[in-house]
Amino acid sequence: MVAPRIRTSRSPYARAAIILSFVAFALYVTINVSTMHRGLKYGVGNVQSRGRVAATSMVPGKKLLVLGGSGFVGREVCKRAIDEGFQVTSLSRRGENPLPGDEKLSQVAWIKGNALDQKTVDGLVKDADAVVHSMGLLFDVNSGLTNLNLITSGSRSVPDESSTYDNITRRTAENALNAIKSQRPIFGAKTIPFAFVSAAEAGWPDVQYGPQVEASAPDWLKRYLIAKRNVEFMMEANKATIRPIIYRPSLIWNWGKLDVLPIIPIFNAANALGVPFVDKTVRVETLAQAIVEGIKDDGVRGVQRFPEMEELAA
Repeated sequence: MVAPRIRTSRSPYARAAIILSFVAFALYVTINVSTMHRGLKYGVGNVQSRGRVAATSMVPGKKLLVLGGSGFVGREVCKRAIDEGFQVTSLSRRGENPLPGDEKLSQVAWIKGNALDQKTVDGLVKDADAVVHSMGLLFDVNSGLTNLNLITSGSRSVPDESSTYDNITRRTAENALNAIKSQRPIFGAKTIPFAFVSAAEAGWPDVQYGPQVEASAPDWLKRYLIAKRNVEFMMEANKATIRPIIYRPSLIWNWGKLDVLPIIPIFNAANALGVPFVDKTVRVETLAQAIVEGIKDDGVRGVQRFPEMEELAA
């Protein structure tokens, strides 16, 4: 449902809220640019759900495939999944453990490969009991801001010419969904949990003032959200073969994520004050635990916003 059209000249609240949103974004980019120049280095809904006592279908020994397991979110998902007894495989371009000294990550099978290659994805999906898609990048090759990925990316990767939002987000997810569908052709067969890390802003069309904010957003952000929504749409269209679990976090952080720490209070304050298109931020540990719990629990499906993530991770 799209919010009714609002004339900002008659809506000081909408105008102020939009200004707040873009002031926060401008601060975020400014911090990243200045951090990059200094060479600073750092460490590391719409829910169809249940009560938290629902039976779990994923048990120790089950196999989990994480697309993008070396990234900021992906590596945390891998660690939490190992804690829960999963056999974890990660597919990434580097195929390397991002933290070689980490005891939990040393138990992950790190596969080097391109998720844009259908055969590569087919070969890994066929052995998986569940799939997590945590691949993504904030600034794609066409954004004009690619160097900022050195700061914002958990794996400190820089996009190449193929690194568009459509390729990295939509096409890689489509390959995984196609692999699942081709290997589960029998109608009525048990669905496989498929968890996707989307973005809170993907829900802007459904919240008050969201369409107006997005209309004022830079082109790269619009394309970023289009790719996220395309994956969400494909997941809903494949409910015969997957159990779709869509996580929509706002800013994701931990105490080592220096690029976002200064604006975390701004987002949280805006959400607490009731700004409808700004969600509370989510710690990466909370998101990762919510993803693993969602995979385990047959009753979890659909969109998970920050209240549901916090409940799942509790």
